Amino acid sequence: MNMNWKIVNNRLVKEYHFKNQTELAIFFLKVAKLADSMNHHPDVSVFQCSKLKLELFTHTVNKISDLDQKLAKSIDLIN
Repeated sequence: MNMNWKIVNNRLVKEYHFKNQTELAIFFLKVAKLADSMNHHPDVSVFQCSKLKLELFTHTVNKISDLDQKLAKSIDLIN
């Protein structure tokens, strides 16, 4: 589950692969709580029931912002 963030189409993107959908859901709940606390939310895609893709991008400034970088670093600290 430890992969680096990549810049794709001017967004910070990271994909996670889990053993199952429950493991994915537990991780995403932690991401959601963190995002809510920062009032900054990733775009999220779930596919093949155990893969999660997060995309960080600040729409109001039309680029990756310091807030996106901060959220990415905080997400990386989730266990």
